[in-house]
Amino acid sequence: MAIHVLPEEIVARIAAGEAVERPASVAKELIENAIDAGASSIHVEVAGGGRQLLRVSDNGAGIPDEEINLAFRRHATSKLRKVEDLEALTTLGFRGEALASIAAVSQATIITRQRDGSAGTRLNLDAGALRHQERIGAPAGTVVAVENLFFNTPARLKFLKSDVTEKRHIHWVTARYAMAYPGIAFVLKQDGRERFRSSGNGDLADVVSRAMGLKAFKSMVAVDCLEHSRLGRPKIQVSGFVSLPAISRASRDRIILFVNGRAVQDSALSRAITQAYDGLLKSGAYPFAVLLITTPADFVDVNVHPTKAEVRFRDSSAIFLAVQRAVREALVECGDKLPAADIWSDSGFSEQYLEYRRPLPDWRRFEGSDLLDNPAGQYIPEVAELPAKPRTLPVLRLVGQVGAAYIVAEAPAGVYLVDQNAAHERVLYEELMEELKAGGLRLKALDEGQTIALDPPDVERLENNAPLLAKLGFEIESFGPSTFLIRSLPACIARRTSADLLPPLLKQLRQTGADEGAALSALAAAGALSRGQVLAEDEMRALIAKLEYCADPLAAPSGRKIFIHLSSAELAEEFRRA
Repeated sequence: MAIHVLPEEIVARIAAGEAVERPASVAKELIENAIDAGASSIHVEVAGGGRQLLRVSDNGAGIPDEEINLAFRRHATSKLRKVEDLEALTTLGFRGEALASIAAVSQATIITRQRDGSAGTRLNLDAGALRHQERIGAPAGTVVAVENLFFNTPARLKFLKSDVTEKRHIHWVTARYAMAYPGIAFVLKQDGRERFRSSGNGDLADVVSRAMGLKAFKSMVAVDCLEHSRLGRPKIQVSGFVSLPAISRASRDRIILFVNGRAVQDSALSRAITQAYDGLLKSGAYPFAVLLITTPADFVDVNVHPTKAEVRFRDSSAIFLAVQRAVREALVECGDKLPAADIWSDSGFSEQYLEYRRPLPDWRRFEGSDLLDNPAGQYIPEVAELPAKPRTLPVLRLVGQVGAAYIVAEAPAGVYLVDQNAAHERVLYEELMEELKAGGLRLKALDEGQTIALDPPDVERLENNAPLLAKLGFEIESFGPSTFLIRSLPACIARRTSADLLPPLLKQLRQTGADEGAALSALAAAGALSRGQVLAEDEMRALIAKLEYCADPLAAPSGRKIFIHLSSAELAEEFRRA
């Protein structure tokens, strides 16, 4: 085939494919332009997951009239003059590709006016071609509206995810830059509803609590460490917030990093953070972190990735050690808070649970019988108040509690060490299943209601699963953009607050869809007794009594083992008796 120069239209679309991967890429580029323009307020509006509309408005400097026609041309930029400028960039944008790439795959409108200008200018573009230009009245700043994204690149459009997924990506782009620039007020509206807002008061803690959620933020500590310039190494400032070991995630997606105000992805820096938790988090668990790293501009090369998401440091080991040291010092300073604990103060048992107490038969009458071999319970005598369903465990005699986590019980077949958390999860799950099959879960009305603030992704999940949540016993009313009032909860777990129950339930629904069984499993896990809860004797007896009649007493719904059984023969062998 003959070599030829590609037409400009194809070149533009290829370039757009590098810079604009999805609607969130558009949001990122437009937000960065607004920040570079000195905006103190940035509004992001989204419809149809960003495919239908993505509009970013700012009150920045605006574009001069004589330069407006250059704004959408490739490699046109106000931020770079000579090659040496690449060595010490202080702006987020610099390549002059973003607006041209966005316009090439959409129908775009830009309205802009400089602060001292008498009027503004509006341009309408279709696939990068100028269709209309006029002078109009407009506020100072710039508005870029991108409609029908990828309308002329159907292959790229086909590979986009659902609206919910695309909106989640846009939300986190907005939230990340709000955290990097707490002095800028950000507002995000999706499909007409406000999903995120920051005040712009300069308080990073305020923005992190809004972005991460108040519950997570309450378990985070401040990081503030300055590495002074020495021995050829630059000054490095590391600030932000990291979580205590009490909370963690199964992925690194809440490790958020900024270098000189630029959101970056850096596996080495993520590893530096996780290594700071050495000995504090179990394998496969990752912390929450929002860290702002500030270095001299010439210490970092940002021109290494098409979307500017990765950077390269002149001395990567210096950055690695500075981040690791800053996080570790913040954790050590909170020494009394370091042990992970999930303990709640009330008894952990509802009144109707304790009503289930009954006198246990004399266990000695079953000496020598192996009741585990008889799950139907044909060796079990009639007992007062015995439930109608069959016994699946032998009669267990309570011995005590170990480590505020395990119940020790004795039976003719040996000793049982019962995980109280897993056992209670199994009991709750089967109670919830029985109630649902009988016509619906019993409700516990909350006289004054409970308010809960949810992260924007959880707000979406709550709205998408409203019928199922109502069936599960949640009566929920909107109480603000991301705040809800809970009027009722499932009765058998109503001792827990909605803040304990809803987030894990919504997470489960995200993973499984509107599956009733999985939802009940998540409810049971959220409502179950935690390890670390000291129980009274009658509370332990009540739990054991219910476990004896569970359909599956061997494992919790989550799959965790409920008890360890040591037979009399095994015990005798351990003590070397005949």
